[in-house]
Amino acid sequence: MSRKIPQNALLTAGEVIKDTYTIDCFIGAGAFAEVYRVKHKFLGLQALKVLKPDVFKREEQSNFISEATILSHITHPNVVRVFEANSFKKDDKELFFISMEYVSGETLFQLLKRKIRIALPLALSIQRDICAGLSVAHRQEPPVIHRDIKPQNVLLSYDTSMPTGKVSDFGVAKAVDPKTRMTGAAGTVTYLPPESPWGFHTPASDVFSAGIVFYQMVTGIAPWTYDLTGAEDDIDAMEIAVLKARKQKPQKPSFINDQCDSQLDEIILKAIQDDQSQRFKDGTEFLSALLDYENRDKRPIIQKTDMREPEAIKKIKEGSGFSGVAGMEELKELLYSEIILPLQQKDLYNKYRISLPNGILLYGPPGCGKTFISKKLSEEINYTFIEVRPSDLASTYVHGTQQKIGRLFQRAREKAPSIIFIDEIDAIIPKRSDKLDHHYSSEVNEFLSQVSECSRDGIVVIATTNRPDRIDQAALRTGRFDKLIYVPPPDYDARAALFDMFLSGRPTSPDIKSNSLASATENYMASDIEMIINEAARSALKKKSDITFKILSDTISIVSPSVSREMIKYYDNFKNKRSF
Repeated sequence: MSRKIPQNALLTAGEVIKDTYTIDCFIGAGAFAEVYRVKHKFLGLQALKVLKPDVFKREEQSNFISEATILSHITHPNVVRVFEANSFKKDDKELFFISMEYVSGETLFQLLKRKIRIALPLALSIQRDICAGLSVAHRQEPPVIHRDIKPQNVLLSYDTSMPTGKVSDFGVAKAVDPKTRMTGAAGTVTYLPPESPWGFHTPASDVFSAGIVFYQMVTGIAPWTYDLTGAEDDIDAMEIAVLKARKQKPQKPSFINDQCDSQLDEIILKAIQDDQSQRFKDGTEFLSALLDYENRDKRPIIQKTDMREPEAIKKIKEGSGFSGVAGMEELKELLYSEIILPLQQKDLYNKYRISLPNGILLYGPPGCGKTFISKKLSEEINYTFIEVRPSDLASTYVHGTQQKIGRLFQRAREKAPSIIFIDEIDAIIPKRSDKLDHHYSSEVNEFLSQVSECSRDGIVVIATTNRPDRIDQAALRTGRFDKLIYVPPPDYDARAALFDMFLSGRPTSPDIKSNSLASATENYMASDIEMIINEAARSALKKKSDITFKILSDTISIVSPSVSREMIKYYDNFKNKRSF
């Protein structure tokens, strides 16, 4: 993905920006920006998008900074994380930049250029990721609208067995003048919604662009054929040509790809309706339609841990339970005393009138093992395990989510004893306020009603969150989530086990000592350690050597923990306030 820096590039290799970012290599360039891989002074590898000179009008500069500040608070696996927006002087010109998460892989544009058309299971998986990324942005107050969804702005990470799609460049399109953004960029204007030329953007505008991307992935072509000859540098002419082409009705995807069916045709064509009131209203509705389609169709879809079939229910009878968890002794002891012992010694606990907790909330930084320990608990007690994500409960209908919550608990009662595991619970029961729509308040009320005293029906709810402060306070009282448990970053034993696990099956030298590596990575998340292993493996591959202790140590020196000390302090403060 990276290559040698061109001679006419804005920056040069080794150049240091703001005494913080050292330019490593050139990733690519677009109509209004260049992207570099950089080494942050403290945080390791990042991507730096540097906007070309004079891209901004003076009045747009503050919008750019404020938009990026909002985006820096969005943390989601399907959104490229924004860290900082700032500017620096070079050759008497002020250059604006955004520092972002570095994604090792390629863009969807590059994949489509090679493949033309993508196999349907993979296309569905990537589209789910795009919609999930848009969903979290559209749920912000006010909604964050991308305005420039296209294959070039979807990054594909290959760090797992299944490519993960990440939406990039949120906020940039809003800050940059539309004429600057589209000049010489016919590839951009063909993805823009009909309302865009009038400067009118809603979440449904992003749905339209994402629908075109989906159409292209499954068919290999655009829904409309454009004749832009001679109009490449004339924005008005481009817009007229695009609007003219779109007067024709697009072919159904199933006419081009026989792997598509009428249900998928309906979803894709709904997304690219000319009238935005006829489209899905936002990324959440688009995502819900895709998940409903997969559930009805029953076709085998490649599953990923963050996008499961709705209400995936399984009886976990095999597994190592807590014996397969390295470290986390305090947490295991707490779960053992609060859940396992009351189940094993029912008569004794009934004698003292001590019952199971209705709900347990596990909170802590992303990647600290909250989901992992929950599954291991289910293995330990052999309960039915019902795994739910917010997208599983999303519905295109008013009160549809409320009904899904009711069905979820009814199914758990039928399968009791059971554990309902809910990831990212803050998206399901956010704080209620005057700004929250009535039907959202109804959904929170429905959940609180169901979880109250659910242990009497043989149900334990285990939920996780990275932001416990965003959960409705009524959920955190006793009788609902009776226990709030902080899950800190992996401890020493867990880190050593993670190094052993991620190095397993790779060519390694005998000098590697996982204990020494664990000592050098205090406060590192599991995802950080996985990144260290992946980067070290790439370095070893370039040298055609085994992965050595030195390569790993050198990689650790440039990869800092993804969780800052400020974030750890935030969780400690919350823990001190809530001690039950």
